[in-house]
Amino acid sequence: MISLLGIYRPRRTPLHRAPVWFKMLLLVGMSITCVVVSDPVTSIGITAACLLLLASTLPPLKATLKGMGAIVVIAILTTLFQLWRGDWVRALDLAGDIIAIAALALAVSSSTSMGAMLDFVTALARPLRWLLPPETIGVMVSLTLRAIPEAAQILTESRVAARARGLDRDPRAILIPTASRTVGFALDLGQALHARGIAEHGRSAREATSSAAPRDDAAGRVLAEPPLREAHHDEGDTDASLASSPRRSRRSRR
Repeated sequence: MISLLGIYRPRRTPLHRAPVWFKMLLLVGMSITCVVVSDPVTSIGITAACLLLLASTLPPLKATLKGMGAIVVIAILTTLFQLWRGDWVRALDLAGDIIAIAALALAVSSSTSMGAMLDFVTALARPLRWLLPPETIGVMVSLTLRAIPEAAQILTESRVAARARGLDRDPRAILIPTASRTVGFALDLGQALHARGIAEHGRSAREATSSAAPRDDAAGRVLAEPPLREAHHDEGDTDASLASSPRRSRRSRR
């Protein structure tokens, strides 16, 4: 299933030429229709249409069969459970809905590039610019899509290494290396983002805010303190009065 994230191939099919918003609207509308409609005949028709639409995008055969094979297994298990309950109408309806939604999602994935999808997410996130910049949300989505296959590959390699040492039944031999390597991947990713200056916007804003606060405090202290010159003049006058007071006392004695 992880290999389906890179299923896109540039083609000249009608679904490739369709805009991203139309394909996402089609996917959402078809999903709502599959949930609302509980007719098995309608579900089978929608499933056939989605499979034909997937075949029209000319996706990679191996990755598509592997991904759809897992979906078909889930649909078969769901059908068997519903048949065990004695509801064959519900069994056909659920199986058709699962396969139809998965096939349409694969059709959208195989006909939409990652750049076009990120542009759509960025445009969709513009109303939330008061919370986060749209470009930041697009980067978050791209990093999430990049991290999922990387984490799956790390888990697979840790499982293979544990099996080679004869520790495939020990969860610590799999989970501890997976966790440490995943943290290392996250640190490397953060350093790469920092090197490209992607996280500098938020840091510069925080530094500007933190540097403005001490200036305000310093200005407040300056305004609160008395003028230094006046203080010096007052001290001078005090010293002069103290110096002249003995003279006056001596003259008064004389």
